[in-house]
Amino acid sequence: MNRLILFRMLQEEIRLNTSFASGKGFYSFPLLVLITGLLAVIFTEVMINDMGYRDYLEILHITAIFYGLFAGSLAFFGNEFLERIFGYFGLILGLSSTQPITQRKITFLYFSKEIIFYTLFTMIPALLGAIIGSYFTNINIINMLTFSFTLYISFCMGISFSYYISSFYRTSMTQTVISAIVFVCLYSLLFRGSEITGGLEWYLEREIKWLISGFAIPLILSFIATINIKEHNSTSSINIIGYKNRFEEYCQKYSWAKVVGVPGIIAKERIDLERSKTGTKMFFSFLFPLGFLTFMNWFLDKGLPIQIDFNTIFYGVMIGFFGTMLYSWLNSIDTPHFYATLPIQVSDVIRARLFLFGTITWWIPLVFMAIISYMSDELSLLPIGLIVMITVGIYIVNYTAMSTGLKTNSALFDAFVFIKFFLISVPPMIAMTILSLAINHRPSTILVALSVICGILSLLSLTFYKRIDSKWLNESFD
Repeated sequence: MNRLILFRMLQEEIRLNTSFASGKGFYSFPLLVLITGLLAVIFTEVMINDMGYRDYLEILHITAIFYGLFAGSLAFFGNEFLERIFGYFGLILGLSSTQPITQRKITFLYFSKEIIFYTLFTMIPALLGAIIGSYFTNINIINMLTFSFTLYISFCMGISFSYYISSFYRTSMTQTVISAIVFVCLYSLLFRGSEITGGLEWYLEREIKWLISGFAIPLILSFIATINIKEHNSTSSINIIGYKNRFEEYCQKYSWAKVVGVPGIIAKERIDLERSKTGTKMFFSFLFPLGFLTFMNWFLDKGLPIQIDFNTIFYGVMIGFFGTMLYSWLNSIDTPHFYATLPIQVSDVIRARLFLFGTITWWIPLVFMAIISYMSDELSLLPIGLIVMITVGIYIVNYTAMSTGLKTNSALFDAFVFIKFFLISVPPMIAMTILSLAINHRPSTILVALSVICGILSLLSLTFYKRIDSKWLNESFD
C-alpha cells in the first residue's frame, strides 16, 4: 500500500507540474539541468584557480543545501497555496481526513516522494551532465562521482531541515524558532573546526566518522519531524472577518485608475491581499535571497584574491529582480477560476495585480534598499540605486506578467519559458552589475551608461505592458 501511495504521489506531482506548464516544457527541464551540470564541470578548473580548491567545494555544498531548503520549502510551506489554487482537487496529502491512514504516515510518504522526485528530476540529470563534462576535462570520474554523492547528502540535509521546521511550524511559531536555533547551535558545535558538512569533511579527509555524521543528520531531522507530526483536529471556531464595506470604499478610492484597470477588480484583489496577510509573507520572502546574497558577498571577499564590494547600486539591481517574487505572491493569493463566470478578461486581472504591485507592495523593496544603503554607509548612492531598482523591477515584472500571466509560480518550470525569461532578464542585469562595480573609478561615465540602460529598459517595459492584452485576450481562467 505504501508503494502504491508513493507511486500515486509521484503521478500527482507530475500531473500538477504539467498542468502548470506545457508537458514539453516540463520534460525539457531536466535537459536544462543536465547542461548546467556539464558547464559546471567544464569550468571547474577556472573556478578552482580563482577561488581555491576547498572554498570552491564548500560553496558547492552550500548551494546543494540551499537547493534542498528551496525544494523543501516549496513542498512543505506551499501547501497553503495549493489548497487555495486547487481547492476543488483532492490531493493525496489530504487522505488522512477521509481514509484510515494517519497524518504522520501520509506526511512521511509525501516527504519521501519529494526526495525521489527531485532526485529523478534534477539531481540525476545534473550528475549525467557532470559525467559527460568529465570527458572534456582532466577530472577523475571516480572522484567526481564520490563528490557528487556527498553533494546529494547535503541536498538531503537541506530538504530534511525544511521537513523538520515545517513539523514545528504546524504547532506554533515559537516552537519553530526554538527548534531552528537548537539545530543551528548543535550543528555549529558538531562541525566546529571542520568543513561545513560531514560529507565534505569525509571527502577531503576520508575519515568514516564524518560520512556517518553526514548520513545521520538528515535521518535524525526526518525522524524528529515525522514523530512531531500530529493529527489535524479542526474543533476550534472559525473567526469571521468581514470586508463587505471595504469593497465599495476601495472601488471609490481606485476610481482614478480606470485608465490602467477595472476599479472593481483592483478593489477585490486589494481585499484579498489584506485578507490573506500576504504582505507580511512578501516581506520575509525577501530575507532569504538577500541573506544569501550577503553571504555570497562575504564568501567572494574571503575566497577571491581581489576585493569585490557590492554597493547600493548592485543591490538595487538584485532587489529589482526580486520583484518577480512579489508578483508571484500576488498570483498565489487565490484561485482565479471564478473570474470565468464574469464578463472580464485575463488581461484585466493581470493589470489589476500589476497595479497593486506598483502601488501597494512598493514599500517592501524600498525598505530593504534604505536599510542596505544605511548599513553600507552609501546614502549618496541611494537615489541612483532606487532608480535602478525601480527600472529593473518594472522591467522584470512587466515581462513576467506578459509571459506567464496568472501562473508565474508554475510557468517558469516550463524550460522554454524559463530560457526566454533568462535571456530577457540576465543580460541587462549583468551589464548593470559590472557598471555598479566600476562606479568609483569613472562615476560620470558609469552614470551616463546606467541612464541609457534604464531608458532602454523603460521603453521595453512599456512594450511588454502593451502586449499583455494581445497575448492574453483570448485565454481563459481555467
